[in-house]
Amino acid sequence: MKKIISKRNIFLCVVLLVIGGLVATTGYFYNEYQKVKKNPDLIAKEETKSVTGAIGRFMELPKDEDPTLATITDKEKLKDQEFFKNAQNGDKVLIYTKARKAILYRPSTDRVIEFAPLILGTEQAAATQQQEPITVAIYNGTKTTGLTAEYEKKLAGIAGLSVVSKVNATKSDYTKPLIFDVSGKNKDLATQISQTVGGEIVNVLPESEVKPQADILVIAGK
Repeated sequence: MKKIISKRNIFLCVVLLVIGGLVATTGYFYNEYQKVKKNPDLIAKEETKSVTGAIGRFMELPKDEDPTLATITDKEKLKDQEFFKNAQNGDKVLIYTKARKAILYRPSTDRVIEFAPLILGTEQAAATQQQEPITVAIYNGTKTTGLTAEYEKKLAGIAGLSVVSKVNATKSDYTKPLIFDVSGKNKDLATQISQTVGGEIVNVLPESEVKPQADILVIAGK
């Protein structure tokens, strides 16, 4: 009878231990679920930490900022971009905004696929704007025929300018060249033009003259 009781006691102890283990495991996952529920970014942060740890074995990563992590889900939409030409769905893109770095990483093979300097949208727009020529309109403010063509030749030596209009001014008695920064954004260039043609910069469009569709107006004078 004692042996039977002992076996039962042992069996009950084992059952209780198993149940206790299940309760403990369930409690762990429940606690983890509550953490994620309270902080939706937790999974993303953990994934970012995992990816940076993997990439950190291959290259030195910036330590003074938290990167942004993105996952490629449709490589076809990115195939026209040089950075993503070898990308696959599931690849990770690690972006360091402050350090201006972008890294393409493939978890399935544990390899860095691409690395490139990062150009932000605002910087790209600024660079594009700088590449666009400054437009110039030339008015002939004298009775001398062909004077606008002479001014155009003089301005040809200034990089970044494009003469878009050559017409007669409303008046023909200008005693000296006048330069007017129509857009108000090209002060330095207007100064360079005034030095080139020997003119004077004015802050107001001369009376009776029509405002041109250009960034800078040059009125040729005697």
